[in-house]
Amino acid sequence: MDRLTALIVVDAACSDDRIRHYISSLPADGVHLSVLVVGAAPSLPMWAYGSAPYGPIIFPENWHETYQAGGSEVADRADVIEKLLQAAGVAGDVTSAYGEISVLDDQIAARAALCDVVLIDPALAQAELTFQQALEGVLFKTPVAVALNAAGVDGVVQAKHPMLAWDGSLPALRALHRALPILRQAAQVTVLVIDPDPHGPEGQNPGSDVATWLTRHGCNVTLQQSPSAGQDIGHCLLARAAEIGTDLIVMGAYVHSRARQRILGGTTQIMVSQTDRAVLLAH
Repeated sequence: MDRLTALIVVDAACSDDRIRHYISSLPADGVHLSVLVVGAAPSLPMWAYGSAPYGPIIFPENWHETYQAGGSEVADRADVIEKLLQAAGVAGDVTSAYGEISVLDDQIAARAALCDVVLIDPALAQAELTFQQALEGVLFKTPVAVALNAAGVDGVVQAKHPMLAWDGSLPALRALHRALPILRQAAQVTVLVIDPDPHGPEGQNPGSDVATWLTRHGCNVTLQQSPSAGQDIGHCLLARAAEIGTDLIVMGAYVHSRARQRILGGTTQIMVSQTDRAVLLAH
């Protein structure tokens, strides 16, 4: 029997009730639940005094204890979550990733690489750097799509009315292919094109080729083309999602560089920052 692997990324502050919610959101069968408990270790502080290069380097005496305490907290939380999965009779596994923030994305990516979809727990956003490392580790170092603001596992893998934000870019195309199993089982799929360009490479009816291809896969597709009217694309996507009642937005992430998005903002930054709509991202 085919079994999809869904990875949930949480931190040590994730409550038992939140884990039970994820367990209860699992479809009746066909999903293996993996949980990754992450924690950012404190960076190694050091001071130097005297005349370089002869000044000694001083480390705080309690730094090692602080480092070990953080690691123990993450490992202990992983043990508790594993017991919760066992008590619920759920097919799953629990692992942990603990390290300095600069290498945390590699650890998360290594765990996510052999999963089918990754859900980042919304509460992780409170630890901004850890959240960013989790998001970018999956997007840029694995071929897996990542879901944000998901109410549960079933809200992603069994979305009833996903909306594909289509702009013809390579990230959007990758998001389309990675979301195909979700789109195929949905009752309705909307392909939304903002500011369609009839003179672009897709011809006079942008998005129609994508809609036709999805129809061949058995999807019930509606194509919508909408002007932005000078608004940010991200805000347009959220407004249209609210109007049509979609339960999952599928889109490509970081069409422009991460640095540009962080400094100037952009569609991905808007979608990552908002908490009202579930979104499935791929790069």
